[in-house]
Amino acid sequence: MLKSVNRLKKRKEFAYLYNNGIAKHTSHLTMVYLSTKKRATKIGFSISKKIGKAHLRNFVKRRLRAIVRDIVPSLPDEYNIVFIAKSGVESLDFAKLQAEVNLLIEKSGLLTK
Repeated sequence: MLKSVNRLKKRKEFAYLYNNGIAKHTSHLTMVYLSTKKRATKIGFSISKKIGKAHLRNFVKRRLRAIVRDIVPSLPDEYNIVFIAKSGVESLDFAKLQAEVNLLIEKSGLLTK
């Protein structure tokens, strides 16, 4: 689980990010991100009912959280990020899903070493 400080929870924050953020896409994921001022990086996940029933959506969400938890320390502060799952993401294995998340982070230029 992500630390509470790093979780994007409020509907208002998600809506603002969808309307004003920058989106990067792969075949199974979309990442929307936006710079904020003087706050820790917050990350949220959006898994549509198009993916499947609740147990499948929760499975995808757990995998994404596990992948992102390892990446959070290398991300810069002051960003809000949402990962949006597209259809077909449920059939990916862990390594492919991790590769797609890493590709999105690289595309956005957020990765700091």
